[in-house]
Amino acid sequence: MAKKKKKIKYRDIELNIMPFIDVFSLLNTFLLMSAVFLSVGILEVQIPFLTSAPPEKKDDERTLDIKVDMEKDKIEVTAAWSRPPVNEQKKDFKVTKEDIAAMHKFLVEIRRSSPDTDKLSFFTEDDVLWKDMSHVLDAIKVRQPGDPVFQTKAQTTEAEKVMAAEFLFPKVVMASVML
Repeated sequence: MAKKKKKIKYRDIELNIMPFIDVFSLLNTFLLMSAVFLSVGILEVQIPFLTSAPPEKKDDERTLDIKVDMEKDKIEVTAAWSRPPVNEQKKDFKVTKEDIAAMHKFLVEIRRSSPDTDKLSFFTEDDVLWKDMSHVLDAIKVRQPGDPVFQTKAQTTEAEKVMAAEFLFPKVVMASVML
C-alpha cells in the first residue's frame, strides 16, 4: 500500500538579512580605509653610500680617548691614548660645586696637552639626578672665562671656529651601557 503524502503547508518564512548588512557595511569601511593607505606616495630617502668592502684601518693614527663616568656621588674622568704608550690618566671627583670646577680645570689641562682632541664620551648611571648631570655637562662642554681657545686642524668652516671659541669639548657623546 502506498503511503499517502501529507500536504505540507508553507508558512510565510522571513529571511533575516540584517546581520549580513552589518557585516558588509563593516567590510566596506575597512576596504575604504585600506584603499586610502594604499594611495600614499613614495618617499625617497637618501642613505649613506653602503659598500661591502671592509672599512679602511687607520693603524698609524693615535687618538686620545676621554671618558667621563658619572655615578650618583662621584665622577671618574679617564684619559688614555688609543695606541701604546697608553699613558692613562684617571681622576675621581665628588658631585659638589668645588669638585666639578676642579674637574673642569683637569679637562682644560687634558685639552691643553692634546688640542686636536675635541670629542669626549659621557657615561651615567640610572640613579643620577638630572640637576647634577646638567652641572657636569656644563663643566665639560662650556668654556669658562679665562680658558684658552683650542683650534684643531680639522676646523675649517667659520661655524666650527665659532664652536671652538664657545666650547671646551664641542663633541660630547652621551654613551650608555645596557646589559
